[in-house]
Amino acid sequence: MRIAFVVDRFPALSETFILNQITGLLDRGHEVDIFATKPHPEDAVHPDVERYGLLLRTRNITLPHHLLVRAVKAAGMLIAYVPRRPALLRAMNVRRYGRAAISLRALYSALPFLTRYDIVHCQYGTNGEAVGALLKELGLQRRLVTTFHGYDTRLAEREGIRPFRRLLGQGDCFIAVSGYNHRQMLALGIDPAKLVLHPVGIDCRLFAFVSRTPKDAKREGVNIATVARLVPQKGLHFGISAVSRLLQAQPDLRLRYDILGGGPLHDDLTALIGQLGLRGIVHLHGPQRQDAVIDALRRSDIFLLPSTAEALPVALMEAQALGLPAVASAVGSSSDIVLDGKSGFLTPPGDVDALTVKLRFLIEQPQLQLSLGQAGSRHVRMHFDIDVLNDRLVQIYRKVLDSSPPNAVGAA
Repeated sequence: MRIAFVVDRFPALSETFILNQITGLLDRGHEVDIFATKPHPEDAVHPDVERYGLLLRTRNITLPHHLLVRAVKAAGMLIAYVPRRPALLRAMNVRRYGRAAISLRALYSALPFLTRYDIVHCQYGTNGEAVGALLKELGLQRRLVTTFHGYDTRLAEREGIRPFRRLLGQGDCFIAVSGYNHRQMLALGIDPAKLVLHPVGIDCRLFAFVSRTPKDAKREGVNIATVARLVPQKGLHFGISAVSRLLQAQPDLRLRYDILGGGPLHDDLTALIGQLGLRGIVHLHGPQRQDAVIDALRRSDIFLLPSTAEALPVALMEAQALGLPAVASAVGSSSDIVLDGKSGFLTPPGDVDALTVKLRFLIEQPQLQLSLGQAGSRHVRMHFDIDVLNDRLVQIYRKVLDSSPPNAVGAA
């Protein structure tokens, strides 16, 4: 199969779940091209980006900033491509596409897709609406699969069907990554016959279980870790506050809290760390490559994820696969990963007292840390192994190809 992945940014360190699907499809002999709608890649990249030569497979969907340059380039491309792709002229339909037609955004979004793909797979409903549905309406592509994750389903909760009106009519298959957003998507009005529950996963060979020995926290210390973007919905100020309360109750506790990830709240969190007197205890490491994340988790004893909103947090999968007990907020589908009381503990979102109690409970029972971590590793390997999930993804594609009526598409 020839597959087009439409993503926000590529490469993005925080979206290994998309990278794992792309490399898994390539390993299975399929052709994959990547189209980024927000072309601002991060400086640090995952090793697989280089190993698979993925930058050579990536095209950025860009719109020239200068209006005159945009118009001149558009005129040249229309002259070059309309004779064999007359459907491109429909992207100029102001009545249908409004500002997207006037600004030429619709045209620039369509132009990279003149090659026919078996499947166009949009990651996030916003890309499905802005790019995937457009391609179907113009007749440039025939089969559209869209995966909803987190911010897109939250957008639907706030604004309803409006941001995805065209997508709901044009999509051939919608993928929910968790039971939580499966329910959200049904409420949005997506046809249940087109909706598939298919979680994201991790490479369990990389996140191999680490055997640990019990540690005396007061004598040997305890390491807590979080891997998350520094954004409001990750609730990191709650985690930092919980660590502060732990140390207020037990000043002799030797504790280190490592937060791996970058984002707009870096300065705010740095200020909070200073205000609470936690410099030298809480460390913000910025965005890290996957090998550095794995090393940090291997050195840790407890994983903390105090989010206020999630879909299916991959960081929890990674930590549990490595054998770390987890303390996490009961949001989204965190309960699909953390088995409360069996592989870790779930707390109400935003509840610093509950986070503090569960962290203290774990710290005081090092043997329990080990048994919870072992249970979590078994659970993740059983349900979130990307190798198994990528086989299922191929089956989803084949079902779409078998069931979707072939719409009219121009010659390749």
